[in-house]
Amino acid sequence: MAGKLSVVDKKQLECFIQADQKQFDLLYSFTRDGADASTFHQLCDKKGPTVTVIYNTQGTVYGGFTENSWTSESGVYVRDDHAFLFRLQHNGDRNPAKFPVRKPEYAIRCKNTHGPIFGADINTFEGALTQEEDSQFTLNGEFTYHNSYDMRACSIGQFSNDSLTITDLEVYSVSDAVPLPTWRQIGGWKKQNLEHLKNEIDAWSPPHGIGLKTANILFLGPVGAGKSSFFNTISSIFRGHVTGQAVCGSAEQSITSKYRMYRVRGSALTEPLKFRLCDTRGIEENQGMDGTELNYLLAGNVPNGYQFNPSTPISPDTTGFVSSPTLNHKIHCVCFIMDGTTVSVMSEKMLEKIKALQSKVRQKGLSQVVLITKIDKVCSNVEEDVSTVFQSDTIQELVDTVSNILGIPRSHVLPVKNYEKEINVRDDVSLLALHSLRQILRASEDFMFNLLDMLDDERETKGSDSTE
Repeated sequence: MAGKLSVVDKKQLECFIQADQKQFDLLYSFTRDGADASTFHQLCDKKGPTVTVIYNTQGTVYGGFTENSWTSESGVYVRDDHAFLFRLQHNGDRNPAKFPVRKPEYAIRCKNTHGPIFGADINTFEGALTQEEDSQFTLNGEFTYHNSYDMRACSIGQFSNDSLTITDLEVYSVSDAVPLPTWRQIGGWKKQNLEHLKNEIDAWSPPHGIGLKTANILFLGPVGAGKSSFFNTISSIFRGHVTGQAVCGSAEQSITSKYRMYRVRGSALTEPLKFRLCDTRGIEENQGMDGTELNYLLAGNVPNGYQFNPSTPISPDTTGFVSSPTLNHKIHCVCFIMDGTTVSVMSEKMLEKIKALQSKVRQKGLSQVVLITKIDKVCSNVEEDVSTVFQSDTIQELVDTVSNILGIPRSHVLPVKNYEKEINVRDDVSLLALHSLRQILRASEDFMFNLLDMLDDERETKGSDSTE
């Protein structure tokens, strides 16, 4: 039994403790070991720093932390300058708060007949409790506040609902964690890392010397893979709230019916950034994107806003057809979007179609990148905390699988989570998306530098011809 404490709550406790990554090991639980003070001491005494977590029936999660060991001495107070009480959730909603000790000499009390006691504020239980109906317990200790701990303006109702009816009480040992192996480094998950990426992408522009104003990046992928959602995710990051500028959703056929060359407004939300994310209709087994249509897209013949019509394929006779596209009209990088939940069950027919489109892209000399979406639905740890993505064996195996299937280097296979259920932006989701976008821009630079080399060769050839 791993315990009820989520990855997000553990990270919150790490912030409260003001420490780097910690290991939380479940020592004791009412539901696993029984609500008995003697069992608590048997399992938790002399175990060093611990956190006690109480879950009540109203969806409130609270407790206390101490750096010192519990013991079975009789009524002894133990000094702890770093002890604190905390709240993680209130009435089912995340509402974290930390309440530091104000009388360190009374931080905890060790008593062999009682469970965890935090000063004169939280006396959890005495003796043994009987599990009631609906797997509940009623604590028989005393809860008084504003004694040993600084509760500020927090009332007993705001802290614990003024309720002693709980579903569980857990005690975890807290120790320095052994870092999990990371199979890809991205430089960090802190706020400053996110701001650095935003500034880097804000300042990005195509290489000088080829006459390009913007990079055009084409999204290709099966229906529902998340092409439009990725644009919305990037737009949300720079606008500071979750947006839905590109229409997206779930349907059997592609929701995207127009070719759109979306611009992203930078941090100032005025001037567009120096790239365009080009969204087109989804790949389908029996219709949708085909080789001819893709050739026109890559060559820059398809006008922005073109309405796809399955009964009338695009041709030079199509209204608005760009007959003489410049380099600024053309595509400079292709990004395939794959749904991480369906990669392993993709039909042979769909895979053949995608590989045929890949062949067209290679013929143009364009770089290819793959975004794997919906990774939160593939790995439960990533669902709770996106920053664990590069420590997840499941996601690593998924990247390896996609790399092998599509014949693309692993460094060009990028797992992402789009904003979908969220109504507010999150640093971890945003940072991973911007990391992927930066890799896409770097891939587009590969094509541009190859083009720049060709232009330099042509200039040198012309120069040598003129001297003969």
